[in-house]
Amino acid sequence: MWRRFVMKKSLKILVSLVLVAAIGLVCLSGCLLFRNIELERDIDMYEKISLIKQYLDYYAIYDFDEETAEDSALKYYLLGLKDDAYAYYFNEEEMEEFNSSTKGNFIGVGVNVVKQSDILEKGLFLYRVLGNSPAEEQGLKAGDIITSVNGISLVGMSYDDAVDMMLDVEGTVAELTVDRDGENLSFSVTRKSFVQRYVDYEIIDEIGFIRIHGFSEAAKPQFSEALKDLKNAGVKGLLFDLRNNPGGELNTVTDMLDMLVPKGEPIIIIEYKQEEEITKAKKDPVIEGLPMAVLVNGGSASASELFSSCLRDILSVPLVGETTYGKGIGQTTFSLGDGSGLKFTTFRYFTKSRTDYNGVGLVTDFEVKSTEQQLYGFYVVDHKDDPQMQKALQVLSDAINK
Repeated sequence: MWRRFVMKKSLKILVSLVLVAAIGLVCLSGCLLFRNIELERDIDMYEKISLIKQYLDYYAIYDFDEETAEDSALKYYLLGLKDDAYAYYFNEEEMEEFNSSTKGNFIGVGVNVVKQSDILEKGLFLYRVLGNSPAEEQGLKAGDIITSVNGISLVGMSYDDAVDMMLDVEGTVAELTVDRDGENLSFSVTRKSFVQRYVDYEIIDEIGFIRIHGFSEAAKPQFSEALKDLKNAGVKGLLFDLRNNPGGELNTVTDMLDMLVPKGEPIIIIEYKQEEEITKAKKDPVIEGLPMAVLVNGGSASASELFSSCLRDILSVPLVGETTYGKGIGQTTFSLGDGSGLKFTTFRYFTKSRTDYNGVGLVTDFEVKSTEQQLYGFYVVDHKDDPQMQKALQVLSDAINK
């Protein structure tokens, strides 16, 4: 597999082997044995790797993990895309997990926890319980504090170790003790695979409220169902909550927008390296003629910003909350044929106004700052105690009553 090479003059490679003090050579910085090897010419990367491997095989006193070395080399190779913070190499296992997550498939208990400190004073704080998860089925709620797992207390444990306690393979049981408003509760939760519910909806004062947690494949049919149910219920306005929504798949968000904007309108304008592509709405809206508003914050990114910007450009939908994250570039994932893969940035995108919000974010039409309570208890705060929600409902109520 590796190319052969000839050792002669021209390039000097310095090899340093550290000797331990036990053989009587003691100094503060360690004792080094130097070996100089000369090559007759410059060598390419593959020859250099081969040379390094031979040295390791002959001299290293520790085992060499070839798979770890190759994975690390490939990950670091993509650092050559110096300005692309989203470039990444996936080994086979990571690629499988990535593909599964884009479809909304997960394995585990199904909770999001938040790091409040390095060492847990009370336990793990449940920031959010994922929809359709085993945790939701068993009755865990956002705001619960997990104090022990399988009889082992999490109090005084490091955050990372506590999170590890929650992880295990499918079919295993997590026996959880939970502090809920001072009351100790017990839950037996079996880790299993599930498709996350990405869309939650309800009616608030005749306004259809739709919270979209992400734009994975599973979100599209859930969103369609929500729109149809709210239409049949005769709501007088729509409020979309995209706060803390990190984004998702391009095809999913464009298909969801196609349910809201008039046929023929440009949903997204994509600039690739060598060409431009415009995707237009292909269908009539599921709901039309109703006033709408969108809730956003600094955690609204990528596909969330596309969704928000598109509705504002085409339907003059106001944005309420705080300036968004600012990601107006997209990545493509490539399979390498052996189960591994990579992703990197391949396009920029804009909505109808061609506003470039990458690195800047979308500025809201009605700015309302988050409260301290919302920072860690976003999914615990009641609608009535949510100033951003209340402002959005007021904006919609004013539009309805015009």
